[in-house]
Amino acid sequence: MSQTLPELTAEDLRGHAASEPLWMQERRLAALAAAAGLALPRSKQTPVETAPFTREALPAPTQVTLGPAPEGVRLLDLAEAARSGDPALERELGRQTSGSGNRLHLQHLATFAGGLFCHVGRNVEVKEPLRAEISLGDDALYAPHVLVVLEEGAKADLILELTGAAGSETAMLGMVEVSLADGAQLTYTELQRLPGRTQSYWPRRAEIGRDGRLHWILADIGGRLAVADTRTTLRGPGGEAQVLATFFGGRRQHFDMNHVMVHEGHHTRSDIEARGVLQGRARAVYNANSVIRKNAKGASGWQHEHTLMLSEQARADLIPELEIAEWDVSAGHAASAGPVDPLQLYYLESRGIDPVEARRLIVAGFLASLLTDIPIAEVRERIAQIFQEKVEL
Repeated sequence: MSQTLPELTAEDLRGHAASEPLWMQERRLAALAAAAGLALPRSKQTPVETAPFTREALPAPTQVTLGPAPEGVRLLDLAEAARSGDPALERELGRQTSGSGNRLHLQHLATFAGGLFCHVGRNVEVKEPLRAEISLGDDALYAPHVLVVLEEGAKADLILELTGAAGSETAMLGMVEVSLADGAQLTYTELQRLPGRTQSYWPRRAEIGRDGRLHWILADIGGRLAVADTRTTLRGPGGEAQVLATFFGGRRQHFDMNHVMVHEGHHTRSDIEARGVLQGRARAVYNANSVIRKNAKGASGWQHEHTLMLSEQARADLIPELEIAEWDVSAGHAASAGPVDPLQLYYLESRGIDPVEARRLIVAGFLASLLTDIPIAEVRERIAQIFQEKVEL
């Protein structure tokens, strides 16, 4: 477990993946070789290079809890899926990230341990949300991999929770890959409720085919350091993607979030809406980028990022960006960060409302516009409840 990445050998990885098929072992070895010559990513705002998820060792397996899956759906622990065999798993695993040139991505692909595989067959429409939970153990490095594949015309909702053992000094180097074929529609909900001492690096990648639809619903709540990098590529014409992201940080929590929408097909559409709340000495670094490639005619990309700060010590860095290489498009962004209006607090408290309850009411109003856009009622209620519970003086 103490070996560094350059010291790992083919024998080490084959032992780590002894029950996996040969193609997966070979893919690990290719990622190991590609990672060895790369430097770790660096950030001016976030100490990525010194975080424990850069520890180059063989990770411990995660615990995966799965809900029921109807006919036409494979919802499996990734290790079980590898043993059982699935052409979609072999086709898609690591496809979007193996050539990224990012050392942490390749380190993950070489050493991942467990995770989730969700495969929805062609034209299968799942009526009820699919559910899964990935739970980390105590004081170790974990590297779960989530792969979601929807074939042509499939429709599904997936709710994933990330949890762990309270009080543990845990590190996570994970990854999410989503592949939507032509006409597929997915609502992917992720509730990150990792323990307060966890430090995580959690890239997400998605590709959308012709007329595909992807809704990301992302709630980052836990962890001491949470780095999340989401990149969605709209390859086919008529594709749509939406990010509804929210976060709540307190004490000394640090969130570093990056959302990128890449338009390659014509008449594609993307929307990014993020609303976060910070208290204590929490900090959020939020970057959003709408990239419209040449020949992506008729594309539309919009961003709205807003942060509410409940204390003077909280800090938010909002960095909206646009990269446009085509004329016939529409795009724009808006960003704001600021404290609670003292007149609002005075008004509520002067009418006998407790100071904490007054802040809860203001937070509820701040989140209302984002929550109403979430199509799953139980997710709206869960996020609202968690945010209310976290508010303090």
